[in-house]
Amino acid sequence: MRHLLLVVSSLLLCLNSLAQVRTITGKVIDNGNKTVPFCLVTSKDNKVGTICDENGKFSLTINPDSVKTLVASCLGYEKKEIMAAKLPNEAAVITLKKEPMGLNEVRVQGKKGPIELRVLGKKKMRHSGDCYQRFGDEDAVFLPSYATNRGGTLVDAHIFITDEGEPDAKFRVHVYEKDSVTNLPSTELTGANIIAHANQGNEWVTVDLSSKIIPVNGGVFISIEWISGFGNVQTAFASAKHSEVSDHNGQVLGLTFNNYGIKYMYHRSLLDQKWRFHYVPYLCPMIYCTYKYMK
Repeated sequence: MRHLLLVVSSLLLCLNSLAQVRTITGKVIDNGNKTVPFCLVTSKDNKVGTICDENGKFSLTINPDSVKTLVASCLGYEKKEIMAAKLPNEAAVITLKKEPMGLNEVRVQGKKGPIELRVLGKKKMRHSGDCYQRFGDEDAVFLPSYATNRGGTLVDAHIFITDEGEPDAKFRVHVYEKDSVTNLPSTELTGANIIAHANQGNEWVTVDLSSKIIPVNGGVFISIEWISGFGNVQTAFASAKHSEVSDHNGQVLGLTFNNYGIKYMYHRSLLDQKWRFHYVPYLCPMIYCTYKYMK
């Protein structure tokens, strides 16, 4: 009898736990009724979250007792908070307003002449390693400019993606200012949802930034956010090339030996938005930019 009571008690606890969990499926759209691809949907305390797919669809499992408010956010749109209890379990719709369009102000101090192109970082890099990450991870590297009196604005970013996993899966590109106190990535400079992808892998992906009017100043952080991989699922996959890697499901960013003054990168994850120093001895991400300035 005692054993039976224990079994019944365990079943009741399991049923009670299941009753406390609900899964919300739906989509995120803008105020023009167009879907918002790769929007971030999290709880307000960032304990649970997911990224919409390219059609703005999402599925998120929450505990209603602990998750009261959800937050939907995407570059180029105003952040929105929603009471979780007001969303249905199926066919939920979250609408975001587009942020006003505006170009960054760039001051040109009376210089006139031919436009010159220069490289930020190092263009000639040799693939020496792989950066395996998970769905929702973001890696940033600072590309310094030593000609601060030259000014200029970014033209494009170049990112080397390997052929591991699904090289044609999409990723988001960010450009950040460098915080003068913490030296961490700070203000986002793109103001737009910039999505890119490789094709076959082991190739440079070029991302056009010329329309964003992003000032170079003393340098910028370029980051890659892994928003889509293996069907946008969080199931871990093993590397086909390195048996010790068994927990990645994003694309794989190439690494090179540090040869242009950069010894490390910074990392943050979907549910922990704090930037952390990500030490990779002698290696750094294979990312460089070009910028233009008035000679």
